[in-house]
Amino acid sequence: MGILSLAMVAGLAAAAPRHADAPARADASALYNAGTAALARGDLGPAVTFLLAAHRIDPRARDTRTNLAIARERVTEAQGSGTRERMRIPSAVTLSPAESWILSAALAALGALLLWGAAFRQPSRGLLVAGIAAFVSGAMLWIVLMLRAGEERRHPQAVVVAPVLSVAPAPEERPLSPYLLGAGEEVRLGRARGDLVEIRVGGNSIGWAPRSGLWRVADAARYTASSDLTRE
Repeated sequence: MGILSLAMVAGLAAAAPRHADAPARADASALYNAGTAALARGDLGPAVTFLLAAHRIDPRARDTRTNLAIARERVTEAQGSGTRERMRIPSAVTLSPAESWILSAALAALGALLLWGAAFRQPSRGLLVAGIAAFVSGAMLWIVLMLRAGEERRHPQAVVVAPVLSVAPAPEERPLSPYLLGAGEEVRLGRARGDLVEIRVGGNSIGWAPRSGLWRVADAARYTASSDLTRE
């Protein structure tokens, strides 16, 4: 069982880099600075995009968490909901995607080592139980991360950067009144058709909209190259 566990650990470690959903070469500081500058200008779409991307890389940075909460609160205010909720700052007790992959592999490796030790030590019940617990925890975390990374690949997170984004049914679908999304609103993307992309909210498709009105969070780093942000 020890050899099998070690082989599985090697598989986990090899798979992790290909499925990590954080932008590996993005600079959290540059993203934070770009987001803070956009927030100061009142440009809510880029502000939320940059700060979300920075939060993915360094989720415990207090300034990033605070400014992201402020940006989201301003998006809510711009929607005119009529109710003012207390600003919710994202929790500092969290790991970045890269850290989560490392923790998964570390737990599985620890479990494999304990199981290996249990195979050569008598009595070994304590080592066996601890090894199984650690290895299963690492494997379960790996599964969760794989599912999360798969969801990001299929339906990447995006933010509305257009002042108003009209989301309407596809031409062949039954005509309905379009949804109007404001700058800074967070969505998921689905299928693409030419210049249109499917918009998903809460796991459901709500229609199609021009790609030019959205920025993918995973692509945020490329927009920090110039202080003069140009929407594509």
